[in-house]
Amino acid sequence: DWHRDWSSDVCSSDLDSPVKFMQLELKPYSACKVLVVDDEPISRMLLTSILESFVNCIAASNGEEAIDQCVMHKPDLILLDMNMPDVDGLTVCRTLKDKADTAQIPVVFVTSTIDVETENMCWEVGASDFVLKPVTASTLVHRIKNHLQGKLRTELLERLTFHDQLTGLYNRLYLSNEIPLLVKQVARDHSTLGVIMMDIDFFKLYNDNYGHLQGDICLQQVAAIIEEHARRPKDAAIRFGGEEFMLVLPYTDMNGVKKVAEDIVSAIRSENITHYAGKDGKLSISAGYAVRPANELQDTGISSLIESADIFLFEAKEAGRNRAIG
Repeated sequence: DWHRDWSSDVCSSDLDSPVKFMQLELKPYSACKVLVVDDEPISRMLLTSILESFVNCIAASNGEEAIDQCVMHKPDLILLDMNMPDVDGLTVCRTLKDKADTAQIPVVFVTSTIDVETENMCWEVGASDFVLKPVTASTLVHRIKNHLQGKLRTELLERLTFHDQLTGLYNRLYLSNEIPLLVKQVARDHSTLGVIMMDIDFFKLYNDNYGHLQGDICLQQVAAIIEEHARRPKDAAIRFGGEEFMLVLPYTDMNGVKKVAEDIVSAIRSENITHYAGKDGKLSISAGYAVRPANELQDTGISSLIESADIFLFEAKEAGRNRAIG
């Protein structure tokens, strides 16, 4: 059971399979959110009326509100008035581009006048485009659609590159490419990084008894529960391989990591997934966890922390499974 069963990675070609794979289509315009920012109510109403036939519009009347709305709603695009009394559009754009959570949102400026100097300033703060007032409806619609298409294609490419198709969790490529950047960020903030390694108990017996299709459904159920515990934007739930999962928890101390690990183990049991070989006929997982100051990981990388958590995972298996040890 301790050895990974890589056969669970095989995807069925049966189109009628109950297994649901990661969505590989672009999100429709109707599911996109556009934030319209303008201090003049009439302008906001006009811009919203042009766009609301094909996207969901939310509005902000000043720069500070716009930044708050971006953090709260994560819009797919921002239509931003350049000239506002409190915080001007250039400052808003610069602020958003400096934040990791909002840096990738396209910003289209709306302005009544523009010269070469102002135009260059737009590009320098990270704008994607600009439109002139009075706005021509057809031009605005086509530009917004073009920028949304670009963003949605980029998001799809990221899902294909960094996510496991079966579970939707991050994959090993994300672990090797993106987590080192997270380690550096946490190290700069002089904080700690926690890792939880998890393995489904007796999963080979589960696959052998119930079949690989049901095994894939089981993997999806477990992955969904683990992802529910990756609650903060920087937390990363990863399918490490086969029936083994990993949760990276930045800015978390030992007590916090222990609680999350124990909560996941408990949540899996509470799901009451039938497993003939499990304790009391129910599926369970084992978990090992470890925490370290991020600055100790900059030279060696996160692999040493994974190894520590893996050792504790082995101890959890040896101690009877269905538990977290760290």
